[in-house]
Order: sequence, then structure tokens, then C-alpha cells
Amino acid sequence: MKEKLMIPASFSLQERDRRWQLARDIMKDNQLDTLIVYGDRESAAPAPFCIDHYFTNDRLGSVVIFHENQKPLIVTFAPMMIADHMQAKLRGDLQWIDEDNLVVGKTGRNIAQLLKEMGIQQNAHIGVIGLEPYPPFYFDGAMPFNTLNGIKEVFPHARFSCVYRDFFKRASVKSEEELQHVRYAATIGEAMSEAMRVTTKPGATEADLAAAITATCLSRGGFTAEILLGSGSEYIGWGPPAWQYRSQAPREIQMGDIVLSEIFALYGMYETQHQAAVAVGKVHENLEKAALVARECYEIGVDYLKEGITFGEVVDLMEKPLLKSGGWHVHPLIHSINPYGPIGFGTAPGIESLPLASRYKQIERLPNPGRELVLQEGMTFAFEPNCGFGYHLCNLGGTVVVGKNRGIELNSNSTQLMRADL
Repeated sequence: MKEKLMIPASFSLQERDRRWQLARDIMKDNQLDTLIVYGDRESAAPAPFCIDHYFTNDRLGSVVIFHENQKPLIVTFAPMMIADHMQAKLRGDLQWIDEDNLVVGKTGRNIAQLLKEMGIQQNAHIGVIGLEPYPPFYFDGAMPFNTLNGIKEVFPHARFSCVYRDFFKRASVKSEEELQHVRYAATIGEAMSEAMRVTTKPGATEADLAAAITATCLSRGGFTAEILLGSGSEYIGWGPPAWQYRSQAPREIQMGDIVLSEIFALYGMYETQHQAAVAVGKVHENLEKAALVARECYEIGVDYLKEGITFGEVVDLMEKPLLKSGGWHVHPLIHSINPYGPIGFGTAPGIESLPLASRYKQIERLPNPGRELVLQEGMTFAFEPNCGFGYHLCNLGGTVVVGKNRGIELNSNSTQLMRADL
């Protein structure tokens, strides 16, 4: 008999009004005449810049414009979104957007013309969400040059201010409706991690694993756009499997391998992350040692992910076992999700410490933004402590919610080194 899924209820109009008021509060506190929220195209995951969805609860890829106490204007990329909107009307779906505040024409010049029609003055103070760095992919911001330039050409005397940080501080504290979505996404990610574990056997390919992980997500009403995956008795890379971008066959799993992954589970665009690692039989002692170090980092992070502490303090505490071990790491130990913002690489060595690094012209460390953020209950973070010794790397972790006295763990299987059934 098919498993009955306890899927959360759709976001309410009360949740919509709470978020729209959040935008108006940003305008008021920053003395803005209007607020422009840029949304990147759909299918840009993982880590899409989809702040438009926060205000629309609809298809990705729009620009949302708030002005005074009017309903926001949604400027979408193509008529297909309006066709979807019509279809939802016919079905009676709960929608946040009405017909009179949805238009097509996501270009700078068209947005500028719409601003003029809304009564925006030439000397207006315009806030923008979409220009500031948004790790891990948008270090120069997400809004294209031509979009911003097209607006500035029509409003040459307007003052533009970046307000993403203000948005993050407000939106990162989740409502109960949002936390229900996050918790359900975590149950999907837990099932995806288990699907990876049971599929991992000698003779299976990385493609077999990816298929099982993805099917498990979709069968539960979830969404995942990409899986970071790699395997081998030695493995130091981090990203999508090489056969997805390079013309080569998916690697076949062998005894003694470790399979490393980062699994993205989303429900209603609310995300959890799961760092599932599976050992195939007896693995190198360095991998077992690295797993223990990563687990210690994880436990410390959970203990200290509580209200009142700064994000930087959590990062410093989490990386102590890594520093003590003398190991290196390839990706962050922790970062925020829903939305993205603070990211914690820490100070421990990275891949620049590997012997092969000397052959490369330049390897730069990524920044650690958001250290000053004071944690509040209801913020969500992806834990991904990782440790390498030589060419042996292990990562593990999951999603943790900031609690009053310690972090609230949403999953357990991917927070330890998992073992394949042989």
C-alpha cells in the first residue's frame, strides 16, 4: 500500500499579508519610495536567487515592485506564467496574485515605464533586492547590468539603495507556516539520503544513485534540481558529478569507496540540505578519522546554534576540532538557508594545502560574510562539516533550526557516516 504523505497545508493569505507588510516595513525603515525585488530565472538551482517567490508564492522569475500601500506589481518574464495563472484560476487554487497586478515584460526599460505609471518621481529613493553579493554563486549580485541600467536611464536622478541585508534579518526568522514546510522538506531529504544508502553497492553507478535519490524526492511531492555527488577510494572534489558536465560515463561504485553527496530537498521552495556520505565496505582509515572529526564539528554546532550568539561565534566553535586535527576542508562548515546569507568557511586550511595546488596559478579562499549576525529562534541553517586528510575527504550534516537553548535537528541519518548494505 502506498505511503500516505502528511503534506503541509498551502500558505495562507495571512502568511502573504505578513510578508507584504515586511516589505512595507523595509520601505518605511529605509525611507524608500519604492522597493524592487529581483528574481532570477527558474531552473537556476541549487541556491537560486528567488526572493520574488517569497512575495508571490508562485512561479519563479519575476520582478516584484512595492509602492506605498498598493498591492505589489509582479513583472514576469513571459506570457506562459499568465497562462499558468489562468489555469490555477480555473482549478480554484489559492493564489496570492490577482490578475490586475501581474504583467509581462521583465526588462529594465519596461520596468522603468511601469514605475513612471505608478507615479514614481525622478528623484525617488528606490530600494533594490538583487544587487548585493549572494553566496555561493552571485558574488556580484543577481540582477543583470542591463536590467538595472535600463531603469537608471529613465530615472537618472533617483537614488538606489541595496536592502537585501535588511530583508534577510527579517525574513530569516521563519513563521510556523514556513517551519512546517521546512520540516516536511527535511523528511523528504531524510528519505532521499536513505535511498542513496540502499542503492550504493559495488556495480551500481553514480547515475543509479542520482536516479534513486531524485525519484524518492519527486514521489513525495518534493523538488530537487541538482545533486552534488562524487565517489572513490580517494575523493577530494565538490560539485555535481563529472558525467553531468563532461562527456564521460558515470563512475561505477567499488568496494572500499566512499560516496559523498549534498542532497537538496525542497517543498514549496523551502529547502533543507543533507550531506549524505556512504562507506562501501572497509574504507581507508583516514576516511574514518575524517568522519569522526566532522561529526564532532557537527555536535558542537548543534549545541551552540541558539538565540543570542553570533554566527561568527558558531563558526569559530565548530571548526575547533578541524583545526586541532590538522585536516583541511573543501566547502563551508555551515551556512544559512531560507534564504541564503551568512556562510562559514572558517580559517582552517582548504585545497590550497594539497600538493597539487602548487601547479595552479591562483587559488583564492571565499569570503565569510555574516559573522556579525545575531541568531534568533526560527532561523534555518545547513550544517555541512567536512574534513580531509591527504586525498581522503568526508563530509556529513543536515538542516538545523536555531532554538532557544540549542539547535533543533531536523534529520539524523546523514549526520553520521552511513554504511552500505553489502
